[in-house]
Amino acid sequence: MKKFAFFLFLTILAFSANAAEPSVTASVDKTTVSEGNNLELKIVYENIEPAKLDIEPLREDFDILQAGNYSQIQMINNDYKKTVTDFYKLRPKKTGKIVIPAFTIQDNIATLPITINVLPTGSASAQQQTAGKTDDRFSLKGRTSNNNPYVQQEIIYTLSLIDSGGLQGHEPTFEAVNTKDWIIRSLGTPEINPLAVNGKNMREIVFRYAFFPQRSGRLTIPSARFEGYVLGRPQKHIDPFKDIFGDDLGATLGFTFAEREPVILRSQPVEIEVKPVPAANNGYWWLPANNLLLVDKWEPETPEFKVGEAVHRTIYLKANGVLDSQLPEIKFGETDGLKQYPEKPATEMSIERGSVVSIVKISNVYIPSKSGKITIPEIKVHWFDTVSEKAETAVIPSKEIDVAANPLVAEEQETPRISNAEQALAPSPTQPAADKQTSASTTQITEKLSRFGNTEIILLLLGAFGLGIALSYLLFRKKHPACAKEQINDYLKYIVKKAKEKDLRAIRDALPEWCAEKYGVMKVNGFNDINKLVKDKEFAAELDKLTAELYSDNKGNWDAKAFIAAFENVEKKHVRTKQNEKLLPDLYK
Repeated sequence: MKKFAFFLFLTILAFSANAAEPSVTASVDKTTVSEGNNLELKIVYENIEPAKLDIEPLREDFDILQAGNYSQIQMINNDYKKTVTDFYKLRPKKTGKIVIPAFTIQDNIATLPITINVLPTGSASAQQQTAGKTDDRFSLKGRTSNNNPYVQQEIIYTLSLIDSGGLQGHEPTFEAVNTKDWIIRSLGTPEINPLAVNGKNMREIVFRYAFFPQRSGRLTIPSARFEGYVLGRPQKHIDPFKDIFGDDLGATLGFTFAEREPVILRSQPVEIEVKPVPAANNGYWWLPANNLLLVDKWEPETPEFKVGEAVHRTIYLKANGVLDSQLPEIKFGETDGLKQYPEKPATEMSIERGSVVSIVKISNVYIPSKSGKITIPEIKVHWFDTVSEKAETAVIPSKEIDVAANPLVAEEQETPRISNAEQALAPSPTQPAADKQTSASTTQITEKLSRFGNTEIILLLLGAFGLGIALSYLLFRKKHPACAKEQINDYLKYIVKKAKEKDLRAIRDALPEWCAEKYGVMKVNGFNDINKLVKDKEFAAELDKLTAELYSDNKGNWDAKAFIAAFENVEKKHVRTKQNEKLLPDLYK
């Protein structure tokens, strides 16, 4: 046994004496790679113990998909050689020049940095590099509905992704979008269609977007980028036995190293020429739409007008191919003898038949202040038809109404208007003695003020003006103690409390918030929306009474008990919460 140990010791000494110098080298299987493809990095240690490398710098520019190591011992002509290889599969995170850093193992022993050139997918260089190796399993192409639109006109952009099967990933993203040039809206979920290409069964995944150019001139629809993967054996994989046995041992033994194969696709950018607002628009609000509808709806459908009583009217404007931010303001013309109280407009944007559709709804309360025939003015909306390329005008015609007298409400009396010339020619009435005394006092004050300089007079006037504002503010706060917005935790208790106090404005402001909370909708605008959700005739009647009391000149006829009873009855009803319920009628879709 002692002889065998001594012999083994002499053998190791002989090997050590003939061992080669220690060295470390780093290499890659390719220095030029297309975006989305992988490369292999190997670090080979010869006659030196492997070091624990700091690979964090690699993660800045690469995804590390796989890592491992294997060793090999060779003895040729009494030369002892031990080799350990660390291997990494890397995927570049960006295009351009990327440097794999040097790794220091020991003093005076380090690898050299390696520069990798990553080519963008679809570039000429990438196509040249992969000539004869084109992967026709996948492709991404885009097309536009119009290459010569008007500014802010909707352009339908369609992305077609061809997949031979098994492709997974997220929705494509647009690269380098200039938000000053474009507003982009997705047109819903993608559409999947079966496809046959050269006798092969494939599928087409279609993504649609609405592009709105924000300025005229030459613009570029940016390229879209899809990043995904397929599962399966990659075309080139790391086999730790390949360098030892000189063959693909994994394939020989019947097993492979399955992994995700990355797929990155990019569409080509599209150049378009955007036309400015045409002269035919005549300086009106610019509204380029492919269809437009303007209608009104009265509640009740055939209203009866009576002095002092409220009548509701809702205007709907629907425009196809425009964003909600492009919709114009709807204006109601003024009419003598008819008070108007428009509510805040409500807008809605949706997708219909592969296009953006925007709707604005505005309700108006009319309260006649005198009897007789009154003409409600027409409502006009100017728009530009992008199909016929002509300026159009949508009109709701004027409406003549017959207002009945109301014995319970005093009618508004017209004040005769006197021209400036008539006022100058009219004789001055005789001034009473009291007025003469006032005039004398005014003269004395004027004489005293004349003793002051201009600066002193201005300061006095400013002081009086400031004092007036302060007094007005205090009086307003006294009359309206709830002018500051309250934090309401229980709308039921709050509304009942305000009803008992007959604080009608507080009730009006709180009811939409109560309704939105109870019925689970995002927003409620006014009493019309409340009626659509509540669907209670008694409560609707009480809201009409509340409206009439709010806007009528004759106060004191409102019955708080009847309102509270109807409100509490509605509050007790159980409702099924509906998220984002639409308040615009289906009639006009």
